[in-house]
Amino acid sequence: MQQSYAGRRARSSRHVEALASGRCAVRVTIAAIARHAGVSRATVDRVLNQRGDVSADTERVVLLSARALGFGHRLEMVPTRLLRICVLMQAPANPYYRLLADGFAAANRHFAPARVASYASHIDVDEPESIARKLDRVAAEYDALVIVAPARPEVQDRVREIADRMPVVAIATGLDRDTPHRYVGPDNYRAGRLAGELMGRMMGPRTGVLVVGGLASFMGHLQRRAGFRDVLAESYAQLRVAGVIESGDQGNAAAAAIMRALRDDPAIGGIYNITQGNLEIVNRAIEIRVGERPIIVCHDLTPVNEQLLRQGRVDVVLDQDPVLEARRAVEIVLHHYGRFEGDAPAGEIPIRPVFREGL
Repeated sequence: MQQSYAGRRARSSRHVEALASGRCAVRVTIAAIARHAGVSRATVDRVLNQRGDVSADTERVVLLSARALGFGHRLEMVPTRLLRICVLMQAPANPYYRLLADGFAAANRHFAPARVASYASHIDVDEPESIARKLDRVAAEYDALVIVAPARPEVQDRVREIADRMPVVAIATGLDRDTPHRYVGPDNYRAGRLAGELMGRMMGPRTGVLVVGGLASFMGHLQRRAGFRDVLAESYAQLRVAGVIESGDQGNAAAAAIMRALRDDPAIGGIYNITQGNLEIVNRAIEIRVGERPIIVCHDLTPVNEQLLRQGRVDVVLDQDPVLEARRAVEIVLHHYGRFEGDAPAGEIPIRPVFREGL
């Protein structure tokens, strides 16, 4: 019976642990690698000489064993099968996803010698069944999944099935803890706390703050909200969240709601935008509050947000570097398959507050 993905992974881990404890004193030959990996010599020969007919999981076990036995200095000379990474994310009409796509393109070029390629497939976050159908095809066509998607049940059910067969990396917004995956991105709760701290320090005499909530199905958006609220409650009790606007990641919808709120509540002096749509939001805010626009804290140093920052139309941008996120996701996949030396790459991406004078 064919061994499961989890079983093969556990087996390779036991081999490495045995070597570290001194139980695997072997000469570095194809036969030694075969014994260490628990495969035939013919399989090792096929992997090291790219003869084909070897699964990605078996190749992983062989490469990890070869490197653990000290064969690693020769592995750089060995061509390997192409690893295919499926990247499911929104279309690059959203500036954040455009930068993320640029990051995967750069990672494809940088890691070309490791024989890995990322292929983007665009999803509509409002159509979970469509996402689920795309996920159904991943296991048959790819070696890894990178996903930026809402944590809806129909999506997570499919991801759990895929995680039994291949590595899964979630970017920017995580999945439930019972869904096996590596997370790459900022600590969103801490990002929300940082936004609250900055808002509290910059607010003037007004006491009301609007929160633009994005999509409630994105765990990262909910975590940012929670962090923001907690800091205001703990350290800036004079401030209140005057309203949460569910924008659905649509800038025009958020801008219209903000325009009404600013007109109806003169005490509102700050806007924390968790998601996109800052150009529309800023234009409406300035239109309503001529000469006294609200303090605006937002995320992601996209070209639009950088321009708004330079013009003094937003106050601070919390940047998470999507290009680095893409590269880190590819590194994690390569490390899983034994093609990235050293420790497993860290998934957390630091949040960098950017002010106009810091550009």
